Amino acid sequence: MTQEASEERGMQKAYWKEHSGDATVEAMMLDSQAKDIDKLERPEVLKLLGSVDGLRVVELGAGIGRFTGPLAAKARSVVALDFMENLIEQNRRANEHHGNIDFRCGDAMELSLPNESCDVAFSNWLLMYLGDSEVQQLARNMLNWVKEGGTVFFRESCFRQSGDRARKNNPTHYRNPREYFQIFDSVQQKLPDGRVAHFELVLCKSVDTYVRVKQNQNQVVWKWKKVIDDEATAAAQRHFLDTRQYHSRGIQRYERVFGEGFVSPGGLETHKEVCRLLNLQPDEQVLDVGCGLCGGAHYMARTFGCYVYGIDLSVNMILTALERAAAAGNGDKVSFEVSDATKRDFPEASFDVVISRDTILHISDKAALFKRLFGVLRPGGRLLITDYCKADGAPSDGFASYIQDREYNLVTQEEYARLLQEAGFDGVAALDRTEQFKATLQRELAAAEAGKDAFVQQMSHADYQEVVNNWRGKLARVEAGEQKWGLFRAFKPREGRDFHGAETESLSMLA
Repeated sequence: MTQEASEERGMQKAYWKEHSGDATVEAMMLDSQAKDIDKLERPEVLKLLGSVDGLRVVELGAGIGRFTGPLAAKARSVVALDFMENLIEQNRRANEHHGNIDFRCGDAMELSLPNESCDVAFSNWLLMYLGDSEVQQLARNMLNWVKEGGTVFFRESCFRQSGDRARKNNPTHYRNPREYFQIFDSVQQKLPDGRVAHFELVLCKSVDTYVRVKQNQNQVVWKWKKVIDDEATAAAQRHFLDTRQYHSRGIQRYERVFGEGFVSPGGLETHKEVCRLLNLQPDEQVLDVGCGLCGGAHYMARTFGCYVYGIDLSVNMILTALERAAAAGNGDKVSFEVSDATKRDFPEASFDVVISRDTILHISDKAALFKRLFGVLRPGGRLLITDYCKADGAPSDGFASYIQDREYNLVTQEEYARLLQEAGFDGVAALDRTEQFKATLQRELAAAEAGKDAFVQQMSHADYQEVVNNWRGKLARVEAGEQKWGLFRAFKPREGRDFHGAETESLSMLA
């Protein structure tokens, strides 16, 4: 251990000696509401971790065993490690009856385990008590310890503290989540056969309990899977969305046109119209698929008092949304999550509303996604989607090139409606909003051209030209009848009730 690391460890041990003498839940969570929060957030964190039935688990920073007991109740074995002797002893007294726990008092940075000796490496509030170089080293260690296909899961406080307990000094590292991504995205191990072991993100999200109880998005969990690829594949697996369409500069360009927090046609004004069609109610659970920068999610939470779960595959957009929420301290009931909507398993019938604004164009297997969305809606739940579509027939070379460059997967509006019906939705209304899209494009282009000097001053002439050319191209394809914009609304049937006739009739008037 370097002198710097040794000094860091000394500060952390002194800090925890000060705050954990009574070894209570309040001491562990450093919050006066700890008991109430614990009842909600512990099951939530464990659900995000997923099943550990019959698995070998290593728990780092196990403390008094808030998670050790539930893990041991299902796992094949648990190594529970903490560097505070009084905490690990209390853990032992509470959980040794499980008979499958190896209790160890020691430093996570000095833990030595055989390669591929565990299925899950789990920690809850540990990495924020390590220096940057230590987090990097621990990430490398965990990549070695976990078997192929295994899980690394951690939860950290980001940006600032969440607990309300007074502290004389606080050496905790409240990192920006981007720092954890930079570390875990970059960790690799080259194997003797030339292949590369690395981490693949499963999900990253804010902890809903803290959103509900404290309107705080600063508690963040990560779930990574260890995968092994050939070297070329591993190098190529950088996120397309984050390096192409939604890189930082691209996001700024979109916001310059659509307004802060929005990356879809019409910005806030169009989103307001869409929300009126949904008739959102207080405390409803809303899943926002492809939430982007979460401007729409915040609008729904503030205006209607619903809980909004925003999920998006773009790390860059979700982290930008998290940073802004942390800076604003706005207290909205919005959870942020980086994950793949085609793979994310939410509990059945857990949402009242699903909304998606111009993002399913990125997804090729729309049929599978719609079945998944049907499953997460409660009976009577509503679904509303806006999205790019195409006209019948083969696209022109120019349109085909545009679709290929952005890796879009476009279908006709009729095909969209058919896929929703086949997924089980009732009252499906497919509304052609292409004329509205055209008018929106014209307004946005005119505003960009009128504000050219300010646009160029804020960004660059190249950024301005990129936007103008893009919007002119979309207008040309719309006027040629190739590119369409559709609004789709549907319902999950209630038991014993058929929505089809009445709802379709009322929606037809909105076309």
